[in-house]
Amino acid sequence: MRAVARGAAFVAGLLTGGVVAGVALARVTARTRVECRAQAAEADRSHRSEQELLTKLRALDAAKTDFMATVSHELRTPLTSISGYVELLRDAEHDELSDAQQRMLEVIARNARRLRELIEDILTLSRIENGGFRSQPGEVDFAEVVERALAEIGPAATKASVGVHAEVRGPLPLRGDGVQLDRVLANLLSNAVKFTPAEGTVTVRARHDNGEAVLEVADTGMGIPEDEQNALFLRFFRATNAIRRAVPGTGLGLAICHKIVDNHGGTILVDSIENVGTTVTVRIPAVW
Repeated sequence: MRAVARGAAFVAGLLTGGVVAGVALARVTARTRVECRAQAAEADRSHRSEQELLTKLRALDAAKTDFMATVSHELRTPLTSISGYVELLRDAEHDELSDAQQRMLEVIARNARRLRELIEDILTLSRIENGGFRSQPGEVDFAEVVERALAEIGPAATKASVGVHAEVRGPLPLRGDGVQLDRVLANLLSNAVKFTPAEGTVTVRARHDNGEAVLEVADTGMGIPEDEQNALFLRFFRATNAIRRAVPGTGLGLAICHKIVDNHGGTILVDSIENVGTTVTVRIPAVW
């Protein structure tokens, strides 16, 4: 009988322990479910908050772009008027203006030109961001584009005492937008001359290579700090050494060049060493 009683007590203990364990497990499971639901709700709230913030940032960015485009359009008219009257004054008879007045007109004309270039860059950037920047392809000799850009940059290079050397192996036929490619060359050569000190050199090479028209613009200028080179094609980017030396610029040129080259199915790469120089390489599919 005692053995039976002990067995019954043992079985009862097992049953009681199982019930207690079951209750404890149920409580843990319920608590886990509550915690999971709370975490899911928190994740959902966080996701909605991120989406709302992203929507606001996009709206703010669009408003900023619209504002820049509107202001730029409004500035165009008075700036055109200023430039026109300056040219009229500069075309006057030589003895009608003193040397001091001629220098003043030169300063006005130079700054009006800088403002006009800034406005055009902002408007171009606005069209890029709004999806309205399209290429109008046609038959283009890239070698001729390079030669035109070299002729245009010549006076500025001479004034800055920067030597410009060219190695152009034409013709370099390709299908592209001549106006946009002119802009790429103008931006790259302007940057090369602007960031190169007096007695420095800018070397321009253009050739055909493996089915592509290849352009290289190399300078012996100030270069770009290595830790800033990842931001080169971002809009409004300006290297810290250029800012320290008060070199003028908007930080839009390379961003626009990148978009134009991309529209032509090409690539643009920058290799730079601070205080040594910079080489920009553009590759665009050629037509042969």
